Amino acid sequence: MVTFVLLLPLIITVLTSFKPAGEVITAVPTLIPHRFSLQNYIDLFTIQEFPRYLLNSSLVASCTAVLTLIIASLAACALVWMRFPGKKVILCSILFTYMFPHILLLIPLFLMCHNFNLIDTKFSLVLVYLAFSLPFSTWMLQGFFESIPRELIEASFMDGCSYRDTLLRIVIPVSLPGVGAVGIFSFVLAWGEYLFAGTLINHETNRTIAIGLQTLVGYYRTDYALLTAASTAMSLPIFVLLVAAQKYFIQGLTTGSINE
Repeated sequence: MVTFVLLLPLIITVLTSFKPAGEVITAVPTLIPHRFSLQNYIDLFTIQEFPRYLLNSSLVASCTAVLTLIIASLAACALVWMRFPGKKVILCSILFTYMFPHILLLIPLFLMCHNFNLIDTKFSLVLVYLAFSLPFSTWMLQGFFESIPRELIEASFMDGCSYRDTLLRIVIPVSLPGVGAVGIFSFVLAWGEYLFAGTLINHETNRTIAIGLQTLVGYYRTDYALLTAASTAMSLPIFVLLVAAQKYFIQGLTTGSINE
């Protein structure tokens, strides 16, 4: 029952997207459409800018996920197996950035991007999203890396493997569920982010899907059928990723129980 209540807004959005335009706003609204129609999706993808919004979001989210995995893996590897000055300070303050609301960092990040001439570029979004995804991703991968038996790592060093070879051939394959979860987390974070995308991006060709939805809201009239279709299309990639992530989580639990 609780799950149904939580999913009810999503169910209403999806079902409304399949309603004809005349059935969306009625005196007596219905949950299930009287006649299912794909016209809203046809109209949506006839809008020239909408596929570009999807492409921009895919590019920004994919770059954020890939860079997060690379940098977080190297950082977690260093924090777990290397010795260097200030290691304990970094471990204690790694999640310090999450103590502040994101809106407090909006103006400093905007000024920084402005000074480096990065305003209205997709690269600025990738850098900002990296700043928010890396601390949690590093902390999460550190936990997975610490669960790997140290004897396995020492054996790879005795066989002549470098840190890079050990990371690529042993650590990442063993921690694949954690790596997959981190990649999905960073992708989802960048895909639907609105605050920084709306502040740093001005030109229409660089807008992401979260900002693109705003263009469907008119001053005097809003096509709710088209808006719900766009919202459903925006949520579909995330839904597919989360369904795929279940396999990684189940595999991680099974692998952990077998190792113990």
